[in-house]
Amino acid sequence: MIGILLALQINNWNEHRKEQKELKSIYQEIVFDLDSDIQELTTILEGFQKTRPVFDKVFSDARTVELLDNGLSRIIAGNPATGLNTSGIERLKNISSKDTLSMKIIDTYNEMENIYILPVEKRLHKIGTDLSTVFRDNYDWYPEWMSKRITKDNSSPELQNYFVNDREYRHYVIEYGYQVYTNYLPRVEYYISELRVLRSEIKNKIGKS
Repeated sequence: MIGILLALQINNWNEHRKEQKELKSIYQEIVFDLDSDIQELTTILEGFQKTRPVFDKVFSDARTVELLDNGLSRIIAGNPATGLNTSGIERLKNISSKDTLSMKIIDTYNEMENIYILPVEKRLHKIGTDLSTVFRDNYDWYPEWMSKRITKDNSSPELQNYFVNDREYRHYVIEYGYQVYTNYLPRVEYYISELRVLRSEIKNKIGKS
């Protein structure tokens, strides 16, 4: 009887060691995923910070032809599309021996994928796509807009008049900008911070194992 119990204990100990080894391997993969995701979100954040002055001019109805040189005609054309790295997360979901940190990582990525990051990016993409369709179906300068980088010195008067004066464009930009600066970017900043914390916790965990 004692021999059987001892054998069971050894077997359980071996299984635990195996699970912990697998968990460490997954955590090491997730560290690389976090590094990539932090960098991508940071790049998106910095990009929108650079275009904020142009959005502000549109919000305050202070557009000028000079703003075309700063990307006025395309400020809602380059939509963010975060490619969250989830291979390590998927491995983590499939193991049975999840610890508190594992669940925290899974919950964080679920929030980004299903609520706060990717769904908002889809809404931003739709605004940009809808506006591009409006251009295509209603304006003769659409091929010009599609074919080159628009500046004040290389664009037609009709195109310039639309982007500098038209209320339709201003309303699209306001809708897009509201989503970006009051909803999306605060979440991007929050998750950059959260991912950095997770990375630190994982590195600490790996170092102790």
